[in-house]
Amino acid sequence: MTRRLLVPSIAFLIAGPLGAQVGYPPEKSPYEDLLGKQAVTYGVGLFVPGGDPAGVGPGNAIMVSGRYELKLSNALWLNTRLGYVPSAMRVVKDPLFSDALRIYGAQIDQYVIGDASFGVNLTGNKSWRRVVPQVHGGFGFISTLGEEYDLGAYRFGTKFQLNYGLSARIVTRGAWEVQADLTHMFWKYKYPADYAGDGGTTDTSILGDRSTSPWKGNAILTFGVSRFFFR
Repeated sequence: MTRRLLVPSIAFLIAGPLGAQVGYPPEKSPYEDLLGKQAVTYGVGLFVPGGDPAGVGPGNAIMVSGRYELKLSNALWLNTRLGYVPSAMRVVKDPLFSDALRIYGAQIDQYVIGDASFGVNLTGNKSWRRVVPQVHGGFGFISTLGEEYDLGAYRFGTKFQLNYGLSARIVTRGAWEVQADLTHMFWKYKYPADYAGDGGTTDTSILGDRSTSPWKGNAILTFGVSRFFFR
């Protein structure tokens, strides 16, 4: 009988101090459970194309966006976003001329960006010191609002894009929270055949012997406020 009582008693005495050393008291823990299973985020930020070999793509511009987020599991979220760039300037070039003479002028275009991605909270269903970092990746599109070709027979059109990024959610313990997001997007440019040349010493084409359909990386940085539901 004594032996039967001795073993659990020793186990209890060992487990007690160990339990006190692991983790934090609830009132001092840097981790907090997250509330909310859906969210709508309103954001504003900067659209930063990476530059294209021909130099006729859009330049940096302001972007506004709306995003819907749905919690799928403990740390997995489905994110969908629609962005609008109201004014992005780009250069118009005439491939029939060379050097400075080929710069015809500038054109201002509008763009719509849509994407869907899966995001994983790096802290699970908890925040760490009220911050929730998330990595995400997905796909979508970017399209210019306008169907006209420019003088050099180029237009941006609609492009498929792949993306990945990192975001941070700032927990306020209320229904409204703050978010920041940096997304890197890849899309393929498609230039007219007149842009290309042979790359020789007398070649004065816009691209030379470079590809007329290159992939380029681009960035979007946004800051927004989020309204969480079903808390």
